[in-house]
Amino acid sequence: MPRAHTRRFRVRSTDCDAIGQVNHAVYVRYMQEAAIEASSDAGYTPEWYIEHGVGWLIRRSRIAYFQPARYGDELDVTTYVVNFRRVRSQRNYDITRVGDNLLIVRAATDWVFIDQRTGAPKRIPDEVPAIFLPGGGDPAAEIIADLPHPPDEPPPNAFHVTRRVNYYDMDENQHVNNAVYLNYLEQAAIDAAASAGFDLPRWLDLGGMFVVRQHDIEYLHPAKYGDTLDILTWVGETSPPSVVRHTIMRDQDGTLDIRARTQWVWIDPASQKPTEIPPALLEALASGDVKREA
Repeated sequence: MPRAHTRRFRVRSTDCDAIGQVNHAVYVRYMQEAAIEASSDAGYTPEWYIEHGVGWLIRRSRIAYFQPARYGDELDVTTYVVNFRRVRSQRNYDITRVGDNLLIVRAATDWVFIDQRTGAPKRIPDEVPAIFLPGGGDPAAEIIADLPHPPDEPPPNAFHVTRRVNYYDMDENQHVNNAVYLNYLEQAAIDAAASAGFDLPRWLDLGGMFVVRQHDIEYLHPAKYGDTLDILTWVGETSPPSVVRHTIMRDQDGTLDIRARTQWVWIDPASQKPTEIPPALLEALASGDVKREA
């Protein structure tokens, strides 16, 4: 059995978004904190990593959101490692609500062990798997269904926006924090809809709201303070209640930093249940022929 660790969080008002739900990026911050505590509980504290000049970087996150959490809710984040592969390790997460044990979020994160001085991948010490997976792991462990893959290149009608990396976007490694990229994805999607004539007030006039149901994000290169990110986003697959939005982010020299797929679901804010996307809105998102610089 894997070594599991549970961290409890109480939802603060600042964790919630414009419709009173915990913002999808906040769950990633919960997950990061739980992972740090799980490592420390096993003897691998932040100080240990500094002393040995090694660390972990996230290369891919797959996150599925099942139910909303709101202000005052208590959430248990249970995390455990399911496999080790030379320089990589997959850590899973279940976020449940205290009281009724309702599953709120399920996620899987692929971590890479690195040399902090060079940033290069480094072989995971042999003793680490024995501590986190005393009974062995499952190299094929998958808990999140794949979203459709995007084309190799964005279509000509992809929405385009630029954004500068701010100081407050960074973490202690002087890289954009993994959770911050989810805010970038969210803002690009909202900007793309607004550019097509469907801003947030119009969503509400239509009687609905988009919420994230699933993310699949590949972190390919770290962005740093002062970088200008070139963001391209477009809608691929659609269904009556949802769209899959593909997004890539490049830095100023053209290096691909992020590749992401996000499923957005149109819900009735009162019932919180999925409902059919208004046809005019769906057509506007699918055409995506408006570009904007910011």
